[in-house]
Parts: sequence; structure tokens; C-alpha cells
Amino acid sequence: MDVFERVREVNRGAGLSEEHRTSARARLLSGIDAGMAAARKRIGRRPVFILAGVAAGAAAATAGVLVVAQLNAPEPRVEAVPVQTLDPRPQGDPLPRPSATSGTGITEPFPGTTPQAGQYLHVTTTVDSLLYRDPRVTVFTWPAHEEGLPPISALLVRDHSETFVPADRTGEWSGTQGPNTQRLQFFPEDQGPGGESAWDILLPASDSVGRWTFTGGFDTEVGPPRGSAEYYAQFPRDPQALLEFAKSFERGYDISPEQADEAAVITIMDELRSNVTPVDLRDALVKALALSPIVEASSANGSTTYRVALQHIDARTDTLTIDEATGWMSEYTLRWNRTDGADGDMVPSDVPDIRFTSSVSIVDGAP
Repeated sequence: MDVFERVREVNRGAGLSEEHRTSARARLLSGIDAGMAAARKRIGRRPVFILAGVAAGAAAATAGVLVVAQLNAPEPRVEAVPVQTLDPRPQGDPLPRPSATSGTGITEPFPGTTPQAGQYLHVTTTVDSLLYRDPRVTVFTWPAHEEGLPPISALLVRDHSETFVPADRTGEWSGTQGPNTQRLQFFPEDQGPGGESAWDILLPASDSVGRWTFTGGFDTEVGPPRGSAEYYAQFPRDPQALLEFAKSFERGYDISPEQADEAAVITIMDELRSNVTPVDLRDALVKALALSPIVEASSANGSTTYRVALQHIDARTDTLTIDEATGWMSEYTLRWNRTDGADGDMVPSDVPDIRFTSSVSIVDGAP
């Protein structure tokens, strides 16, 4: 999924290396940033969420402070290769709709969504991030603006990524990150003299693509790599037991029952948003989410959207849309609670602060 902590100001006037930026974006856009696990251990604070657009433009923040999330996971092995376009990829096979298991009359959960020997899951993801800047030329996400310094402009940016997960999860995972910080929309539309150029100085768009590899899953600070069979062995497959387990997963101390209910939903959405969970756990996660008393669900056109309004861990609303045939996440959104025009906000309330969209296919090889 992520789990989100108020981003904080770091490195005034300093830049990040391409390796650090690519590493940050890879962990974010794969939905498996180890910071989310650390955040659940200190559940009383805002959880960590690394904004891809912010990380991508950190080196360009020469006119002021650029706000980025704290990177608290060990650096993966990353090779950043600037290129203009992605290399051709193997074409993914369409994932089939559910059918009854032969001779049993029992419907297999999400048939055809597990890669066979030598195959890979190919996950493509875009992340739209809503960013603001203030008169001090600080870039921030909505909750982080400083009192007395309301935003004067906002920008919606998009980052792209892809991940290849081997059928044998002990093998090499790989992926790409980029292009990044692509402009989608300015707020207000009329930026005035120097408005768009100010964004170009603070947060330039990047057409480059970085490539990364991991072995056996995504590296974490402690425990088995996230995405590995060992990591997922921790999770019960019974939906009710899984819901109870998620309340305390990677949490270091007691929290209130209301916070525990919200923590469970955050944990489940995190795992589903990654789109790398094995089929049996994916089925259990979807069913556990439907059991939560604080989640609303609505179905249309073969998809179900789960909505939760958080009040005790954070003041925000999250939605997660799941394809009913495959169990894959197709869209996730997050919107921090605020009224139209609050503290100078010029962005309409129907624009999420974060929006993931993702597609998954099975391919015969990875580049």
C-alpha cells in the first residue's frame, strides 16, 4: 500500500543523488516501502509516505526548502540509467475471469493470476501527487504547510514505474522508475508571471528512467524481505483471523480499539496496494477488508471500491478499488480532510492528494 507520516523539511539547499532518488521512488511506487512498517511501530505519529514527485525533484530545490519523507530503509542495489524511452517489454497475457476448479465445483480464488515457472508478474503503476508551494518557496504536501504561510500555488504531478516479480520469489526482482514529475495540472490554472517557471526551478520534470534490482523480495530493516514467501507466511489466511492480526502487525505498543480498527485497514490496504501478494493471501485480504466495521464497500462494473474515513490515527479518507476477478488493486486514493478553501487551498476537493493506478499481467520474461 501507505501508513503516511507528515513529510518534514530536510536538507535546506542540499540535493539528493540520482541513486537515492531512484531508490526512494522504487520503494514508493512498488507500494512496499519499509518505512510503512516502521510507521506502524510508532502508530501514534503520522505514518511515513515517500512522495515520488518530491523525491524526484529534490536536487533542484535551489531557491528554498524541498520537503521529502524520511528514508529509513537500507538502500537497495540500484542502477540508475537515464534513457528517453523504455525498452520494449514482453506483452502480458490477459488475466482470465474466475472459473470453477475442474471436477470440484469449487471456485478457485482468482484463477490464472499466479505466474508459472519462468514467468513474472508485471506490475505497472502511476502515482499522481498533489504538491503545494508557499511564499517562502517551500514545496510540501497538504498537512505539512507552516502556520501563517498558506500555499500560493499547487501542482499535480505524475510518476511512472514497473515491477517484475519472478514466479520463484527467491529469484531476482527488477523494475524501472520514470519518467517522473510529469505535469498534469496547475492550480490555479493562471499561474501569473513566473508561476510555472518557479515550479520548473523547484521541481523539474524528468524524462529519465532508472532501473533497479532486488534479490528475494524488497529489502527491509529487519525480518524477511517484503514480498518473499517468508514475509507472507506471517499472515493468517482466515479472513477474521487476518483482520485481528492486522490490528497488531508490526506495532510496538498498545493503542486504543478505535486506532486498532484503523491500523488494521491501513495494513490490509498497504498489502493489497502493492499488487505483489500471492493469490491465497490476496483472497484473504480482500475478504478481511470487507469484514472491517469501519469500511464501506460499493460495487460497479466488476470492481469493488472500499472506503474508510480515518479519524483516530489520521484525519483523511482512503479508497481502494479491487478487480473482483483478479483481486488486483486498480486504484487507490488518499485525501487529507479539509474543507474547500481551507487555509488558502485552491485545489477542488474532488482532487486526491495521492492517487495510485495500477495494472498487472503475466509475462514470460523480464528485461
